[in-house]
Amino acid sequence: MRLLAAIDRDIRFQFRHGFYYAYLVLTVLYIITLRLLPENLVHPALTLILFTDICALGFFFIGAIVLLERGQNLTQSLFVTPLRLHEYLLAKILSFLFLSLLSAFLIMLGGSVGGQDLLWFIFGATMSALIYTLFGLVFAARAQHVNDYFVKALGVGLLISLPIFAYLRLFDTPLFHVFPTRATLILLDVLSTDYTISDKIFSVASLLIWFIVLSRFTYKRFDRYVRHPA
Repeated sequence: MRLLAAIDRDIRFQFRHGFYYAYLVLTVLYIITLRLLPENLVHPALTLILFTDICALGFFFIGAIVLLERGQNLTQSLFVTPLRLHEYLLAKILSFLFLSLLSAFLIMLGGSVGGQDLLWFIFGATMSALIYTLFGLVFAARAQHVNDYFVKALGVGLLISLPIFAYLRLFDTPLFHVFPTRATLILLDVLSTDYTISDKIFSVASLLIWFIVLSRFTYKRFDRYVRHPA
């Protein structure tokens, strides 16, 4: 019950501060863009749009949400209630997952895009949203204000996005396989590209490993810098 109440509180907070309206505007703009593109460009554009929508926006927006809460002294007040740290983090992750996936599927429907590898796509979209939300939480834990967060997060965000060059066939290196972005782009692109089963399994394994590592790291960061600040 505490977790459900925390998720409900987070969704209401996101509504109140305009995050749902921002996503709605962006979703409509993305759909219009897909509708105006030539047919041969729709699928690659969809992959890049979904990466931006699910990952890049989530990466930055979740940090803004946490810092808004801290600025309103909501975070510390929550931790004097029975709410546990893992419930607080789960509420953040799941509420933002809902927003990200809702936007992604509206874009797919609006762009009239589908495919036979839908289960691979759903897994990739879900895990990618979780992972990049965790990335954002890692940096938000110690950031003092929104500008501080963006300065620290932007460099890492650009770095982990480098595999986009491989997707665009501009530059590739085996090192890109270490980045979660490589797996994300493969699984978001399965609706239009026939990837091998080994590529898909690698992507699933990569995202699962990143999720486990980031989950533990995020918990430790929040326990040290948010729940028990020095």
